[in-house]
Amino acid sequence: MLTWRTAVIVIVVISAFAVVTPTVRAYLDQQAMLNSLRADAATAQAEVDDLTAEVARWDDPAYVVAQARERLAYVFPGETPYRVVDPEVAADQQEDAAASEVDAAGTPLQPWYDTLWDSMVDAGGDDPAVEDAPAAEPATVDSTGTNEPVTTVDFGG
Repeated sequence: MLTWRTAVIVIVVISAFAVVTPTVRAYLDQQAMLNSLRADAATAQAEVDDLTAEVARWDDPAYVVAQARERLAYVFPGETPYRVVDPEVAADQQEDAAASEVDAAGTPLQPWYDTLWDSMVDAGGDDPAVEDAPAAEPATVDSTGTNEPVTTVDFGG
């Protein structure tokens, strides 16, 4: 059987556990967040180091010349440039260019103003209901001599 001393000790231990648990949980959450932030900082620092090395490469004149030759096909005066084209790759590029001239709907691409005009024609230019609509009646001239429409009000009398 439990004595009153044992019951008090159990209540004190349960109370201490209830008080300490949220604090320990907050500590563990903060440690996990700190580890995540440290990993993010290390990734960002590695990216900064890579970009710094890239900027340092552009300070070298030989690297700039190599990039101009590779990316822009620049040559020095007196050199004869040659471009070797693989026939298989060239045929694939021509097929890709022909395929890109047709949009996803399977219709050939056309300038934006033609597309705009076609959409205006589709919206109402060929609508037979618009052509069959009765013409508006001209406004009547009232006693003041103005060409304003006359409104009649019926007061129910």
